[in-house]
Amino acid sequence: MFKLLTLVGARPQFIKSAAISRTIRNYFSGKIEEVLVHSGQHYDSHMSDLFFQELDLLHPKHKFDLKTSSHSSQTSEIIQCLDLVIQKESPQAILVYGDTNTTLAGALVASKSNIPLIHIEAGLRSFNKTMPEEINRVLTDHCSSLLFCSGQSAIDYLANEGIVHSNTGECSVDAPKVFKCGDIMYDNSMYFSQKMSEDNYVPISSFKNFLLFTMHRPSNTDKPKRLQAICQMLMTFSTQQLKKIVFPLHPRTKKALEESLDHQLLFAFLNHPWIEVIQPVSFKEMISLQRSCDFVITDSGGVQKEAYFFEKPCLILRPETEWIQIIDQGAAILVDAELEDLTKKYNVLSKSDIKYPKLFGDGNSSHFICHTILEELS
Repeated sequence: MFKLLTLVGARPQFIKSAAISRTIRNYFSGKIEEVLVHSGQHYDSHMSDLFFQELDLLHPKHKFDLKTSSHSSQTSEIIQCLDLVIQKESPQAILVYGDTNTTLAGALVASKSNIPLIHIEAGLRSFNKTMPEEINRVLTDHCSSLLFCSGQSAIDYLANEGIVHSNTGECSVDAPKVFKCGDIMYDNSMYFSQKMSEDNYVPISSFKNFLLFTMHRPSNTDKPKRLQAICQMLMTFSTQQLKKIVFPLHPRTKKALEESLDHQLLFAFLNHPWIEVIQPVSFKEMISLQRSCDFVITDSGGVQKEAYFFEKPCLILRPETEWIQIIDQGAAILVDAELEDLTKKYNVLSKSDIKYPKLFGDGNSSHFICHTILEELS
């Protein structure tokens, strides 16, 4: 039995983990023993416990109680806690997802413990090293023995950094294996979307003729003047367009709004007739919103992909994106926090005849990943 330790800690990682855990349970239960570890990075019940319940995730065998929230302190805490778990569990490999503090902590512990590291969503690059996620991605890739990429561009970016598929029999950090596998977020989105239809799922919130907005990145939330500009922009835009904006409010964004907006602006934004601020939503609720909305504006890497999965045009509230293929396809455009820029690009996408070919695999990425892990590391 191959013992695999999976480390998760943030909403997107819970969702991605659901695909792998479901596949292990259904097809590899006699070959892979998965030990799930929750780093505690997302501690809010709406952002953590709810996802485990709804996605039928394996209950974490270990869960850390983090005391700090800064990037460096949080990463350090996870490293210390994970090191103790590694000594107890003795896994044959550590699996990490994406680009969070949890991801980096897992990569460093794997490297220092001489345990093969598996990185899912390897090779993504925004080429903006002021983003903590970019540093996490790069360092994690360079610690990995087995790298799973969602598309060819990620493989090319890795090659540019000297990380290429080794043709030797060995699979190690010095002889890594690099595979194009498709996207496990696509696996999950399609699986749960179909299941929701079969189960006649009734969403908690029901909106029509609306635009879905999400925002949580520090580049938008941690700069008071920019955050104020975004709120003012959305209020004016929604009024001019006569378009309802539905905004599931991320806990850290809620805190930033309360700290950065004066009382008058905060009240005006939260009570604007065209802006519906709602509580954080579960994965199924998010799928429901994405399926029923007309348009998406987001700074989230995962949400911009999900917008593509459900064939919704998307404006990305960032100066760059790691999912460049969506932009190349004409399904998304980068936008700044300026009303004129937002309006212009919204009109462009609204009038475009967008095609949505399958850029992210066939929905069976998780099966390929599990099979390859056994083939290369067992």
